[in-house]
Amino acid sequence: MITEPVVYESVRYFKQGEAFGIVRFNELLKEQVRYHTHDCIEICYVASGYGYHRFGDELQRVTRGDLFIINYGVSHSFYREQEHENLITYNILFKPGFIDRELAFSHDFNSLRLSHLFNKFWKQSISKASLQLSQEEKNEFEPLVDNLYQEYTAGRAGSGSMIRAYMIELIVRIIRGMEFDTANRTISKKVGAINEIVRYLQEHYSESISLGELSAKCFFNKNYFCKVFKEITGVTVTEYVHNLRMEEACKLLEISDKKIVEISLDVGFSDYKAFYTVFNKIVGMPPRDYRKRILEQLTQMAAREFNQV
Repeated sequence: MITEPVVYESVRYFKQGEAFGIVRFNELLKEQVRYHTHDCIEICYVASGYGYHRFGDELQRVTRGDLFIINYGVSHSFYREQEHENLITYNILFKPGFIDRELAFSHDFNSLRLSHLFNKFWKQSISKASLQLSQEEKNEFEPLVDNLYQEYTAGRAGSGSMIRAYMIELIVRIIRGMEFDTANRTISKKVGAINEIVRYLQEHYSESISLGELSAKCFFNKNYFCKVFKEITGVTVTEYVHNLRMEEACKLLEISDKKIVEISLDVGFSDYKAFYTVFNKIVGMPPRDYRKRILEQLTQMAAREFNQV
């Protein structure tokens, strides 16, 4: 059941005298999140992790490369499902007047097309509010967002002008992305297919996984599937599965007394040597050392708490 949304006022995020703010945030768990609106435009970009975005009456699974445009008064919220998971978003908040003073009284993203900065090439209103970036677009878009964030947080002389320049570039890239997406429906089909595979892998990573079976689920041939998967996720299928397995292995090493060889079986490795090699590569240390470090940290925490009593 969705509660009545709260209003997050822009003054909460804007620096004094400015109509812009950017927040990098690890989204909360579902039971902690607040369904809300803003009195400004918000561009949300999912930088990493997995979770959900409730947007008006819709609920969408989100991952890296998802971008959303939320206008004034539109209710939404992001959340992640598990405590150990991350869902990192950049929330870019601004009023149209920050981009062009003539739009000081405008209240939606499409009003920007009236500005002299964009009206020569931005001919039609954007009808959709979300975009899934391709790998190439991510490689261009993410450094831009990071520059925005660094410039805003550093607060150096002339930062307002630099931020405005970055925002103009960002808006142009969004317009291009939206137009490309409209003209190329196959992109959204590929993204949808890979998102389904990602969800499947998150649920079945501990089982034996065949590239042939995965590609068949998408109706792709094996080579094309592998190419599209890496294009959209940034990693190979094997790398993605190994990351899921190592995440669960770390969790089991932290919270259980199971033998390491048992844990390797639990997360999908029939060969302990392969598990050891992959763990050491991804985590940066052998599983035994990882467990030892966690135990030492817990002992130190317990000692500090005891001394405070």
